[in-house]
Amino acid sequence: MIPARYGASRFPGKLMQDLGGKPVIVRTYEAAKETELFDEVYVVTDSDIIFKVIEESGGKAIMSKKEHDCGSDRIAEAVENMDVDIVVNVQGDEPFTSKSGLEQVLSVFNGADAEKIDLASLMTEINDWKEISDPNAVKVIVDKDNFALYFSRSPIPYPRDKNVAVQYYKHKGIYAFRKNALMDFYRLPMRSTEAAEKIECIRYLEYGKNIKMAISNTQGIEIDTPEDLVRANKVLKETKNVSVNNKYRNFPMVPKVVFGSGSFDQLTSIISPERKDKAPFIFIVDDVFKNNQEFINRMNLRFNDKLLFVSTAQEPKTEQVDSIVKNIKAEFTYAPSGIIGIGGGSILDLAKAVSLMLTNKGSAADYQGWDLIKNKGIYHVGIPTISGTGAEVSRTAILTGPEKKLGLNSDFTPYDQVILDPELTVGVPKNQWFYTGMDCYIHCVESLNGTFLNEFSKSYGEKAYDLCMQIFLEDNLTEQESREKLMMASWHGGMSIAYSQVGVAHAMSYGLSYVLGTKHGIGNCIVFDYLDEFYPEDVKIFKKMKKIHNIEIPQGICSNLTESQMESMIDIALSLVPLWENALGDDWEAIATRDKLRNLYLKM
Repeated sequence: MIPARYGASRFPGKLMQDLGGKPVIVRTYEAAKETELFDEVYVVTDSDIIFKVIEESGGKAIMSKKEHDCGSDRIAEAVENMDVDIVVNVQGDEPFTSKSGLEQVLSVFNGADAEKIDLASLMTEINDWKEISDPNAVKVIVDKDNFALYFSRSPIPYPRDKNVAVQYYKHKGIYAFRKNALMDFYRLPMRSTEAAEKIECIRYLEYGKNIKMAISNTQGIEIDTPEDLVRANKVLKETKNVSVNNKYRNFPMVPKVVFGSGSFDQLTSIISPERKDKAPFIFIVDDVFKNNQEFINRMNLRFNDKLLFVSTAQEPKTEQVDSIVKNIKAEFTYAPSGIIGIGGGSILDLAKAVSLMLTNKGSAADYQGWDLIKNKGIYHVGIPTISGTGAEVSRTAILTGPEKKLGLNSDFTPYDQVILDPELTVGVPKNQWFYTGMDCYIHCVESLNGTFLNEFSKSYGEKAYDLCMQIFLEDNLTEQESREKLMMASWHGGMSIAYSQVGVAHAMSYGLSYVLGTKHGIGNCIVFDYLDEFYPEDVKIFKKMKKIHNIEIPQGICSNLTESQMESMIDIALSLVPLWENALGDDWEAIATRDKLRNLYLKM
């Protein structure tokens, strides 16, 4: 339900103002509808004008009485005789309402304390004192379980001691009511506190109702003033015209890197300046080293440092990140001095994600995408023990979530320090060496053949490609030279896609990983073997490399898929729009059809 009153006091008629060629209220209705979270979406209004424009746009509208004091009353009148369980109130002046925010507010009804919840709502962190003190921004304080204690237009809590660190939360105007609670609200009279603050949630608190708050860091725009409307039109225009892979990307690099055999022993002196009193370093390490006491001793753990061995049998998951973060916060009073990731691509991605989620509220699943991370992570160091993935240099931490496999792709993701010690890759099984090496090779192929290619990406991609040729086709390198060259190929391959993108193999490999749990490097090889149509010469070279090194790529992994699994695999692959844009250009959807992907998967 979207309550829509024409005569807003601060900005009369704002819901009918033009936003990118459509009225604000139509934009809001369409945004709610497009989430596909609801059985029905209605605009509830006292205005003939709003009613008419919604119906003319193909939407559903309900006329309500004019004398309602608030949106909840307007909604309650509309649903009184409807057979519904949960009623969600989306504010009419929030045209950028996101699916993730609505999913968050609905998810609380699936929690352990769901029976206690009368309604749920969202809050977002705010740090700008101008916004904190702005009476138009409603603040909320919560108890330890995120149940609301009070809402106010004043700063709450008031910082009497200016040095006390307080996190302020702004209430976002999305509510999910149990119908019974909403009808109680409708029938109960307003009390003086609600009347003073002009905040309807206070009525629920005054009558003993429980409001569960979920944290959302998705930043929207509320149309409260003409200035907001100007900003919203600008954002809408930028959203249309600027893709994730804009022409001039100002991206970060790893600021410090040390290379050389034996450089791992520099770790203690490197991290020493970052060590804070009583704050541990957390070492996240591939469990292949669990019984290697000599290697563990070289880590030189101090004081209350913690060593976490993690299995890489499966790709890292968002829930795994959440669990590690929760345990760290429960065990230690102080935030860690840093996170040290030691292992292959899975471990390096996991360590980057843990660093970020220690400083960003919510679940790692909330941040799967491009530039969703808002806060700098904990100091983090990456130490690869397998070469090829490029995870040590990339701005992405790839995770499998409940709905997708995608990276935490942000300017805050790259490591603060990387240690490249080729000695650490000694003893890697041959198949694993080949699969991760081919990940690097495929990075280069997809970057160099992509539509996003520029001289920056090209210079790194060509160097990495040349190194791969030397390592996997020639027979004149010592084992040490091969290890050193692959370590640098991995670095350059990762850099080649920093200003570019990967392509078809990675998109389809993500589908395999999400549905079947196929490891990333193997998945890329399985897919690439059948991509002659897209990368003909490079697939021939790949097949030659396989033969030289006597590598058997797994066959028939898609032979027994259910229809549901196949559809899910295709959905995941096609959701990675920037990868397809890079591989095939703006018209990629005409080439990468569902039938084409189905036929390719069936060959695997």
